[in-house]
Formats: sequence, structure tokens, C-alpha cells
Amino acid sequence: MKWNDRFRLLFCGAQGKAWLVCVCTLLTYTLVMGTMLSFGAWFLRLEREFGTNSTFIGWIGSVTYGLLCLASPLSTPLFLRFGHRKVALCGVVLCSASLLTTSFVPHIAYMFVTYSLLYGLGANFVFNSSINLVGAHFQHKYRSLACCLASTGFAFGTLVMNPVTEAILSAVGLRNTYRILAAMLLVNGVLCCSTFVPPPDGNSDTTSDDSQDHNHEGRTLAKPSDTEHITATEKLMGQKNKTPEFEGQTSSVTNSTSTKEGKENKKSHFQGVFRRNVWTNPGFLLWILANVVLSLSLLFPFFHLVKYMTTLGIPEKRGVIVASVAGFAELAGRVLCGVLGDNLPFPMAYLFPAAALIMAVDTFSCLLITTFTGMIIYALVIGLCTAVISCLVYVVNSELFGLENVDSTWPFSIGSQGLGGVIGPVIAGAIYDRTGAYSTLFYVGGGLLFLSSALLLVAILLRNAMPLTEVTSSDSGHLSENIVIGDDRYNTPLITEKVTTV
Repeated sequence: MKWNDRFRLLFCGAQGKAWLVCVCTLLTYTLVMGTMLSFGAWFLRLEREFGTNSTFIGWIGSVTYGLLCLASPLSTPLFLRFGHRKVALCGVVLCSASLLTTSFVPHIAYMFVTYSLLYGLGANFVFNSSINLVGAHFQHKYRSLACCLASTGFAFGTLVMNPVTEAILSAVGLRNTYRILAAMLLVNGVLCCSTFVPPPDGNSDTTSDDSQDHNHEGRTLAKPSDTEHITATEKLMGQKNKTPEFEGQTSSVTNSTSTKEGKENKKSHFQGVFRRNVWTNPGFLLWILANVVLSLSLLFPFFHLVKYMTTLGIPEKRGVIVASVAGFAELAGRVLCGVLGDNLPFPMAYLFPAAALIMAVDTFSCLLITTFTGMIIYALVIGLCTAVISCLVYVVNSELFGLENVDSTWPFSIGSQGLGGVIGPVIAGAIYDRTGAYSTLFYVGGGLLFLSSALLLVAILLRNAMPLTEVTSSDSGHLSENIVIGDDRYNTPLITEKVTTV
């Protein structure tokens, strides 16, 4: 094969486009998620601008983060119906419009609509549609690497956007900072999301117009001799779908039937997210409960760590260093999960209870730590374990409940973490206000982490005993899966064609 053919296949073929989607997802997350997670840089400015208390401002940030995860059952049927690219672009526009309108609010109460609601929904539209698209491009090989690489945009965005936001705030003030970030986010988001194309093999479950030109692309890459085989396969599949009662009908009847099927498909996108067989599976229900319990104490180190260290006599500047170490450890952990995730000798699902158990031990040991060096070690462990839980949730969800059920399981897996993320800081603040000591928080947090570790392990064992679907694979080049729609099971063959270019 000539070098120009290799170059074209690598950068212009399906594999090149898949990695381009992955990298552009990372860049989109850097600004969209980085702006949201740099809310702490705005905290004091909002207090001075509107003269309100910190609890009220904290709720604005918590609701935004909660919607990032909780809105997944809404965005999933939308990208199934309209396509990943359109929903992601809509999310970028919502985020940009949110920042722009927030720059004009006369009272901070309006920010619950202009920022918490709009930005939370927009961030979810971007996050949910893009991570599902990355998973659709990498259904088997490099799936962990691609998903973890894309999710590093969360950690990278936090590290980049915090100092960037602080610099812009110091230079132009609060309201102009919102406007500048709105413009940056819109330009970056539109450019990156325009590359969001579905997989050319048709494994993406969308019925949008984004994939209309992929059949032509596949024929362009095929040899002339391969065209006959492709045509023969299409004829065979067409004959298989025909029944005697429809033979000899006019094209108008066919068009009418297609229209009815199209309307049914539109409804099924919304109905398919809530499947009865999923919500009656004990393993899935326990998995959801375990994720809620786990996320209740997951954000504690990042919200209260600096203030806790001041009670130990450690200066605030050193506390910021420890918090930064936790952020860098999370970034390194995401990269490490991507590199090693596909090569583990055991299922990745077992990393979840293991990470929760290590975090529990680390949380209890923090009660004995009184030095700056000890807090650095604590932050390193917490950052690495948080990376495992944050970046592998999509991959582990697909591994446990099957790719064919990802549309009805993933929105609630990530939503359960969002629910705990919203409630957790509120509970932590209430406990501290009542007791006046952080030691109680560490006991409660460590206990919840121990409980979540046990629940996660039992959920995995229940899933092994009562799987949601049974997946069987035949010869290479063909994959047979039991695709569940409602209460019915259809044994649908997915034909994979190999194209050779000389």
C-alpha cells in the first residue's frame, strides 16, 4: 500500500474520524466543563457584586452540576432522534447564551434560570451526546482509551480555566468576564462539534440526517469488485425484510408504511429510554443505589479540603497547593485508566468497589493526619480514585449491562451520581453547621464510602447471576446480539464488512 493511501485511511477514513471526534470532545469539555468547574473563582466576586451569602451562591453552582448529570434522561432521546452533532451544538448555544444573559442580571436570584438551568442543560447536552458518540465509534477496541481521553477534558479544563477565569476577572470585572467566556465557548464549541459524525458502519443508534452520506463514503473506499458483494448483500437483506402480503404493492403503499414506521420510531426514542426489563433487574437497581451513596461523599475533598486544613494550622496557600495536587492526580488517573483499561486481566467493573474501598480507608486515615506532607499523600490517593470513578462510569456501565442497553441504563447511571453530587455538599454543610467539627464529616464520608463499596460489589455479583441480556458472538466478521426493546427480544445479526484498498 502506498504512503498516500495509508495517510488517507489513517486521517480521512473511519478510524481517523473516530479519533478526531475523541480529541474534539476533549477540547469541547475543556471550555464547557472547565468554565462550570471554575465556579469557585467567581464566588467572592458574586458575593461582592450582589451582597448575598455564600450558601445562596453555593446552591447556584450545585444545581448546575446536578443538571449536568440529571438531565441525561432528557438529552438521550433527543440525540437518538436528532443526532449527536445537533444536540451537542444546541448545548453549546445554550451554554453561551447562559453566560451572556447572566452578565445582565440585576439580581442574583435570576441566576437560577440564566445560569443554573440554562448552563446545566447545555452542559448535559454537550456531555451526554458526545460521550455516547465516542462510545459508538469505539464499541470494542480502544473503548477505555477513547472514553478516558475524552473525559480528561473535565480535569484539564479545571486546571486551565481556573487561572484563565481569575486573570480575566482581574482585568475586566465580573460581567465582562461572562461575555468574553460566552464568545470563547461559542467559537470553540461550534468548531469542535461540527466534527461530530456518526460511525460509518451504522452502529450509532441515531436516525438523524448526519449519517445520510456514509453509505456513499463506504462505496467510495471499496474496490470495484467489492461493489457486487455489497449490492448482493443489500438485495439479500431487502428480500429478507419483504413478506408475501406486501409483494406487488405500489410505491405509494410503501411510502405510507415508511411514514408510519418513522412516526413509531420517533416515539420509541423516548419510550426506549424507560424499559421495564431494565427497571425490574435487581443488579441495575442496586447499581443505581450504590452510585448515589458513592457520590454523596465524592465531592467532599474538593469542596471542604482547604477550609479543613486551616483548622489543622496549615496556611491557606498550602491548602490550595494540596487541592491542586488532587486535581493533577485526577488528570493523571484519567490518562492511566485510558492506557491500562483495555488491558486489564479482570473486568473493569471491579475497579469501582476497589476505588471506593481505598477512598474509605484514605478518608478515615485523614483523621490522623496533621502535617502538610500527609495531606499531599491523601490528595494523591483521593485524586486517583476519583478519576477511576469519574472517567470509567460509561465504560463500566456498557460492560455490565451491554452496549445494546446503554440508552436505557447510562442516563440513570450518570444521573444517580449527579443526584448524590447535589445532595452531598448540602448534607456536609448541614453536619458541619450542627457539630462545628470536620471529624464528624470524615466519619460519615468514610462510612458511606465503605457502604458504597459493598453495594457496588453486590450489584456486580447480582448482574453476573441475573444478566440484563445474553450476548453471544459467532464467527469473526459477524456479531449476534439480543437487542431488547420493551419486553421483546430480537436476535439481530450485525454484518461487519471488511474493505481493502490497494
